[in-house]
Amino acid sequence: MKRRYFKQPNNEPIVVTVENPSGRIYKLLISILFLILASIILLSCSNQKKDKPETATLAVTKTKPIQMNSAVASQTTYEIVPNEKVCMVNDRFMGVKQIPIDVDGTIYFGCCQGCVEKLQKNIDNVRFGSNPIDDTKVDKANAVIVQDKSKGSVFYFASKQDAQSFISKNKA
Repeated sequence: MKRRYFKQPNNEPIVVTVENPSGRIYKLLISILFLILASIILLSCSNQKKDKPETATLAVTKTKPIQMNSAVASQTTYEIVPNEKVCMVNDRFMGVKQIPIDVDGTIYFGCCQGCVEKLQKNIDNVRFGSNPIDDTKVDKANAVIVQDKSKGSVFYFASKQDAQSFISKNKA
């Protein structure tokens, strides 16, 4: 900051103060730099785990058709699959982990945001399936899930014993 004195015709001094703009610019730059560093530190120290979407790659190769007898083909038609790889709204085996949806401490799985809403609000009683052995109501979150490999659809069972019974019955 510089001060200059001037005399007026009536001999009263006038004081003019001239401020150096580079000092203000440096203070502003330092403030901006500090804010950038603080935001980087706050964002990088977040305790939240970043979810990376899982992707599935399907390699298709052209081969000659293999002829199998019907007994072997039907044995591989049904299998028990993990609940987290099933969209419980579409009742389809998806092959990759689905979105976990917590409803009052019970975890359901869906494939998209629409499924999340349907499961949370239990639209059309979507949280429950029907056991194909005895037609009883089964909570999908606690069910043993069997996939029909030929169609991609799934069945919900109250116990592993019911699921194994269904698979055995449908082998022949």
